[in-house]
Amino acid sequence: MATQEPPRVPAAAKETPWRLIAFGALAVYAILIVLFNRKEVEVSFVFFTAQISLLVLILLCVGLGFAAGYLFDSLRKRRKGSSA
Repeated sequence: MATQEPPRVPAAAKETPWRLIAFGALAVYAILIVLFNRKEVEVSFVFFTAQISLLVLILLCVGLGFAAGYLFDSLRKRRKGSSA
């Protein structure tokens, strides 16, 4: 008795891998950010000045923003919980 093969799906009917496409687009975008922001900039940190890469400065600002958002959100949750 021969084994029966499953029906073949035409190439046009296959589902588009949107996650892979989105990941590829984000990877290309990240590479472009790195390439376009390689120059050194002078940054004043109130008490001292430093020469750092613009990319490092962008990442530092994003990290500080995430940290501040997390701290403010946890403070808000703590206040909501104690007032109930």
